Amino acid sequence: MFRRISRINRFFVSIATLIILGYSTAVFCQFSVKKTRVFGQDRVSKATVQAISGISTGETLTANEINESLKRLMGSGLFKNVEIKPVGNGIDIIVVENPQINIIAFEGNKIFKDDFLLDLIKSKSRDPFNQGYVAKDVQKITSIYRERGRYNATVSPQKIILDDGRINLVFNVQEGKRTEITDILFSGNKAFTDRRLRGAIPSTQKGFFSFFSSSDDYNESSQEKDRIALEKFYYERGFAKASVKSSVGSMRNDRSGFVVSYSIFEGLRYFVREVKLITEVKGFDVGAYSDLIQINSGDVYARSDVQKIVSAIENRAGSLGKPFLKVVTTQKTIDNSDAIILTLELVQGTKLYVERIDIKGNNQTLDRVVRREFSFSEGDAFNPTLIKKTKEKIQALGFFENINVTVREGSTSERAIVAVQVEEAPTGSLNFGAGFSTDTKVSGTIALSENNFLGRGQRLKLEAFTSATSTSLGFGFTEPAFLDRDLSASVDINFSDIKPQELSYSSSSSSLKSGFGFMIGPDSRAGLSYEYEEEKIVVPTESTSAVLKSEAGTLSKGKLAFNFIRDARNSIITPTAGYIIRSNLEYAGLGGNSKFIKTSALGKIYNSIFEERLVFTAEVEAGLLTMQKGFSRTTDRFSLGGRKFRGFQYGEIGPREGTQALGGEKFAITRLEANFPLGLPEELGLYGGVFAEIGSLWGLEADTVGSGVVANDLSSIDSSMRSSLGFSIYWATPIGPLQFNWARPQQYLKGVDKTEDFSFNLASRF
Repeated sequence: MFRRISRINRFFVSIATLIILGYSTAVFCQFSVKKTRVFGQDRVSKATVQAISGISTGETLTANEINESLKRLMGSGLFKNVEIKPVGNGIDIIVVENPQINIIAFEGNKIFKDDFLLDLIKSKSRDPFNQGYVAKDVQKITSIYRERGRYNATVSPQKIILDDGRINLVFNVQEGKRTEITDILFSGNKAFTDRRLRGAIPSTQKGFFSFFSSSDDYNESSQEKDRIALEKFYYERGFAKASVKSSVGSMRNDRSGFVVSYSIFEGLRYFVREVKLITEVKGFDVGAYSDLIQINSGDVYARSDVQKIVSAIENRAGSLGKPFLKVVTTQKTIDNSDAIILTLELVQGTKLYVERIDIKGNNQTLDRVVRREFSFSEGDAFNPTLIKKTKEKIQALGFFENINVTVREGSTSERAIVAVQVEEAPTGSLNFGAGFSTDTKVSGTIALSENNFLGRGQRLKLEAFTSATSTSLGFGFTEPAFLDRDLSASVDINFSDIKPQELSYSSSSSSLKSGFGFMIGPDSRAGLSYEYEEEKIVVPTESTSAVLKSEAGTLSKGKLAFNFIRDARNSIITPTAGYIIRSNLEYAGLGGNSKFIKTSALGKIYNSIFEERLVFTAEVEAGLLTMQKGFSRTTDRFSLGGRKFRGFQYGEIGPREGTQALGGEKFAITRLEANFPLGLPEELGLYGGVFAEIGSLWGLEADTVGSGVVANDLSSIDSSMRSSLGFSIYWATPIGPLQFNWARPQQYLKGVDKTEDFSFNLASRF
């Protein structure tokens, strides 16, 4: 019992001792700072050292507080070593400064330029050397190389000590070889083969053309892009619940590349059983939108089709004065079958108005030039679709390098402020160009232009063109918002000399043209112009053409022209759906001594299948020239061939006198084409096409009798219709787009028409 009491006493004694020792430490480890001294600093002032430390004269410090001061000084990156000593009634701070960086250089880097890497890293010239910063810089440079598929890249920092104590910091980069994807594997896929899924994602396997492409370079971010592409691929084919469960990239044992594996859950493929369009909001008539439902019972359920319908309904609602109408979609499966009932409910969205539009960054361009591109004004209902459309219209101006449109809350929750931040781009240019085609042979262009004259959005150009067959000089000025309206006004002056290679004559002309352009619908625009032209035709005395000789001399023309264009394509650059219609009507007779009516029209439709990889086009073009006074001249008549009718030389079909082609007063042509990828990496910019063209050029009245003019007649199909079949290769090169055509005429006048089995065209600027 006494032993037990003794043990308890010893336990309490120990606890008491610890408490006393802890109290003593807290008391005796406190320092009263009467003065602070700093030693070892050179470039950094004593006041800066003391401020960073946080130690002030007159305060009492504990050991923990001194330790925190030490951490702050070391964490500043200014010092290589720091020591804090209590001395008497003061504190001594002893520092060893980091050397200053003189210059930062890179060696061995070829993919990324020095300027890019300098902006990337945290270490900077004239800053103190910081080992922590350098370690992070190495990681960042290595990371950016990994994003480019260089997983074997290494970065080694090196310090070169200078005589004055400063250092040069050099990053030695070993870029290594590209780490490519050797295999892309899939698991869980039953509806589609591995090969089909590989074609649906941006990443590709290493292949014969890998040196042209970067799509087979492995990087971790590409897996997320592949995942999105795979799920979209399944969604568009009715697999509404498909998902990529996992993606793994692993280096091969021999480090020759990566193997990427995707685990897929497909689920059922769903078909639409019924589409319901409903609403509980008074005043909303669903009948006004029912024609926009383009999904029928039995169709594959595709999310993109649903989204197109939603956008179409909301856009129409806005045009009908209901900008707050929204569409809520719900999908319901029927007894776990593959059938879906799709419900589109029209609801009243939150009322939100545009309170203010702020435009910043337009140091040169006037505010009103940007504001006129807005599809809405302050006080209008807020519409996200119009926000996106407005951004695209501002981008299309070509005045700005970067455009950022943001929306923030206004003075109340029902008001929004639309902020547009732009960065001005150079809008003036001096361009030199060169080109070659089988139509015009070698050509050269020099053009001086300013697309944003005085920041008013006005266009000013001076252009000179020369080729083997023509020379021209032109000046033009366009005001895109005449009288502050959606009305463009332009004036053009042109001089030209032409000597067509297919005809034995030359012509020179000068003209003055003025016109207006205006929108007449969301996708439609029209133009009205007047042009006065003086034209002189010279025919050599040795020419055997009586028709050409009758046209020699000087004539003047006063032409009123009306043109119309409706562009409903889904893309201006690479259209895969939609259509475009162009027409032009000219009346000559308002001034001058030439009088005629000339009309032409073109219609082209686009359609695609296989995820827009196979694109079909059908095009019809026709023209008619009707003389109101006298006879037509060769410069007014139509020509076919070359790019306008592949398989025939430019201007070498239609009415002719002996061997001399004269052009025609009527033409009609139909063009059918299918474009498709060639199975090569997209980076090459190569795709192919097959085409068929059929048409004719006919009709010519001359004031010479018995001149031997052949006037083709459509009633005689064998002699008047021309047709050709062929294939093309299109190549988007850095110097411009190349088009190679191989054509074989099928119907033509043997011994009369001049055919052309191969042609190519190049248009470039440098």
